[in-house]
Amino acid sequence: MKILYFSFVELDVPNACQTHTLGVLRGFSHHGCRVDALVPRPIYFRPEIPNVRFIYLWPWRFTPSGRKWIKFLSFISMFFLCTKNKYDAIYVRELERNPGPRWCSKIFHIPLYMEINDLIVPVLLDNASSSIEIRNARSSQKSDFKQAAGLVVPSVPMRDWIIDQYDLPHSKVHMIVNGTDHLRANRHDKIHARKKIGLPPDCFCLGFMGTIYDRYDFDSMLNATILCQGDISQLYFAVIGDGPFLDELKKKVTELDLMKQTIFTGYVQPDKLGEILPAVDIGLSILNSRYSLRYGPVTTKLSTYAAYHLSVVTTGLSLEGYPDQLTHGLHLVTPEDPQALADTILWLYNHTEERQHRAQILHDFVINNLTWESVTEKILYIIRGGKNR
Repeated sequence: MKILYFSFVELDVPNACQTHTLGVLRGFSHHGCRVDALVPRPIYFRPEIPNVRFIYLWPWRFTPSGRKWIKFLSFISMFFLCTKNKYDAIYVRELERNPGPRWCSKIFHIPLYMEINDLIVPVLLDNASSSIEIRNARSSQKSDFKQAAGLVVPSVPMRDWIIDQYDLPHSKVHMIVNGTDHLRANRHDKIHARKKIGLPPDCFCLGFMGTIYDRYDFDSMLNATILCQGDISQLYFAVIGDGPFLDELKKKVTELDLMKQTIFTGYVQPDKLGEILPAVDIGLSILNSRYSLRYGPVTTKLSTYAAYHLSVVTTGLSLEGYPDQLTHGLHLVTPEDPQALADTILWLYNHTEERQHRAQILHDFVINNLTWESVTEKILYIIRGGKNR
């Protein structure tokens, strides 16, 4: 199978966008696909994946003018490639109001598949965008979804919102939870991982991994840490990542007098996570109320935490619609409730065997179902029309 792929992603930054892009491309490669991948040209990091030809779009910037330029370049490049190659599918990570993939799908009669990782219209509403901008985004997305042969979304609430808003058949929208890389070679044991980031060997460590921005409820994480301090000796909080909210988070840590208990590692490339994540006992995926309800309790970081045998606490109101093994391994708390989060942390601390048992359930589910190889196998099954080959 030959696939034309597009993603608007900053490959130099080790966040969920990079993880999704490279994970899916490695998965396609693993299953014998040949891929032409159109991505913005990275400055430092140039990936190499068998059977994947990277075609870099340059120049680019994540600015209004840069986004327009990348849309123009991606369409011209896609059009040229489609005239020279016979593709079985076009697969894109969505970039709002980017008609190029849709046009190429129509012109060359190539099935279009879209991976949706954000709900653009609600985000524009959050940002108080103009009614014209919101209307244009909705119209463009409606045309994309009408043309698409299939949509891939990572959560139940996102799937239901898209179906309801655009009146789509359920058969067109496929819920596939995001995957993770299971990297065994560089995995450190807990003692060495803690030594690497400056933690005592016998501490108890909460961890957050990912982009530090306003979708996550760091207030609840920090307040829960304070609430647990009297019951857990040597309690630490490791923040693994970077982002626009970092300075504000550090300010809050200082105001709450948690500097000695909080470790900031900065961004960590995926192939280095095995040197750090084993230091953590509980992985936190704590969205605020708005984003918990919009995107649901299951996020990309869940799979990564579980791959390293961490217990996972996440926010949401329900796990209905997700696989049983996944729901049995997770610990769910209500959003923006630091006391509920603290109670869950204390319960896990005091019930070591149960904590490890549920972490093992989640680990087994992820390794068997949520590696990128497994995720892309499901995507390819959809592209092939429900046929394995």
